[in-house]
Amino acid sequence: MARKCEVLLRGEFLLFPFKKSVYDVEVTQKWISYENARNDYDEKHYILFGDVTGCRCRRSRTYDVSSCFLTVYHYPICIKSNGGKRSREKQTVTFDIHSSENFEENLRICQRWRNVIMSLSLSAKVHKEDIESCEVPLPRKLLVLINPFSGPGKALQIFQNGVSHMLEEADISFKLVVTEHAGHATEVMRSLDLSAWYGVVIVSGDGLIYEVINGLMSRSDWETAINFPIGCIPGGSGNALCLNINYLAGEPVDLNPILHSTFVLIKHRVIPMDLVLVQTQKTQLFSFLSITWGLIADIDFESERMRVLGASRFTLYFIKRVLSLRKYRAKISFLPVTPYDPDAKNQKERVRKFSKPRRFTMIRNSTTQNNLSSSVCENGVQGVYRRNGTAHSIQRFRSKSMPAVKDIDHDSQLTEDISGFEEHDNVMFSVDDTDECFSSSLPNGNPVKEDSTSTGSDNTFEEMVHTLSNDGQPIKASLLSPLEEEVPSNWVTIEDEFITACALYQPYLGPDNLASPESRLNDGQIHLLMIRSGIPKSALVNLFLTFETGDHVNSPYVEMVKVLAFRLEPSGTEGNIMVDGEHVDYGPIQGQVLPGIARIMGVQ
Repeated sequence: MARKCEVLLRGEFLLFPFKKSVYDVEVTQKWISYENARNDYDEKHYILFGDVTGCRCRRSRTYDVSSCFLTVYHYPICIKSNGGKRSREKQTVTFDIHSSENFEENLRICQRWRNVIMSLSLSAKVHKEDIESCEVPLPRKLLVLINPFSGPGKALQIFQNGVSHMLEEADISFKLVVTEHAGHATEVMRSLDLSAWYGVVIVSGDGLIYEVINGLMSRSDWETAINFPIGCIPGGSGNALCLNINYLAGEPVDLNPILHSTFVLIKHRVIPMDLVLVQTQKTQLFSFLSITWGLIADIDFESERMRVLGASRFTLYFIKRVLSLRKYRAKISFLPVTPYDPDAKNQKERVRKFSKPRRFTMIRNSTTQNNLSSSVCENGVQGVYRRNGTAHSIQRFRSKSMPAVKDIDHDSQLTEDISGFEEHDNVMFSVDDTDECFSSSLPNGNPVKEDSTSTGSDNTFEEMVHTLSNDGQPIKASLLSPLEEEVPSNWVTIEDEFITACALYQPYLGPDNLASPESRLNDGQIHLLMIRSGIPKSALVNLFLTFETGDHVNSPYVEMVKVLAFRLEPSGTEGNIMVDGEHVDYGPIQGQVLPGIARIMGVQ
């Protein structure tokens, strides 16, 4: 904290509720600092802008009526005494601004500080010469969808008791819609005027997210609709997407998931997310999390009767299923990213790296993206931007995200009761809206650095390219053959007896289930997990105990292969197949990745 940074604002304020303690307060690009101006023994305190979620100007009804109070809400990561786990905790600091006997003059000073603090908390660059003209972003409104029956049935209570207060601190406006029946969220998203909203936030389990995504993809304007940002707060028994967003943002995943998910929602950037186009014999749908079959699908579906127990139902039903273990025969085919030998003795021998791994790229003309969300996609976006030398530009969806975990030491901060204050904010604000995502130029007009490779002719990859049409027709599965036909000749096929098989495209399937540690939100790949029969029950139990840490991928009983597309053809007629936790008809099923096509609210 001793590094020198340019001071943008400096002032002497009282620290509420202390009436006689004057503090030197400074604002730099990275933090707010304050220290007692009269006591050299008092340490300097810091509030990092990465932890700040809101800032308010207030007037007291009972205190000095001419003072204006500047309250900063921040959520630093603290180390818990019970086991040393990391978790964010709410802290507030309130400065008493009394530079004048006139309240309006004090309010003017307070609002200037607030504008700068909020802009910096949203990662905007503020220069000293722009202090007087600095303004926070214009307001955006969120549509909040809540399933009151999800999981233990506490989603509405979760939002009202915790989430709504944090959104109000951040001055993020929202409209609450409580779903009334299965499929309601799909109906809402299919007919919603997307231009009236910034994005949608789901307070539920993964089922409501599944409905929202498929509602957007069923619209005639699906190409632009799927860019509608989606945020989520855990409110069900299966909260895998929330868990993955927090995990990949470097946020703690084992304590206070509601607080951390709300924090990410407030601080978010819009990030691309892969979807998987799924085909069964009767329907085509879109998946964001996983397709499971065999043991894992049995546990997910057959434990529904124990939903009231929350996530613990999965553990209890796992024990039951292992005691009466089922085996399933099937033919599994896939298009691997790198050559794969299913008859090799171990995982290292099965997967062979070579100079040209396969990848799938979708391109589309940017003129079709009138409603593209304007927010930044940071860190690890590869091969996204390219011009074609004409008046129009094309967009390439082939991106990759990586987790960014940073441990930061925070000084403890003073908390106080700030009830009885009136609000005096002249401007509402919402989440960041400053940079273009997947466009040919940045907002300031500077062109994005060109991709040095030509579409479809990269010498590093065997690249399969699909051009999206702008005719309102459903997206085509360009990597898949019809289910009644044979798979393409460059696919690998395994016919055997299995305990389970899963197509995974997120790291976590649920709490304590790091099923695919190498998966990322937008790596353009499906991670296929297979466990064949022949594994002893004791080894199976020990194997599933390692899912919490992801060490199961090192087991000789586990096959993990990165693919672009797959097909599962079960031999029997009885069993379960789950898509994002939703039950689908048992029978042949196939899917292919759609890299970076959706948008979520997260942090990279």
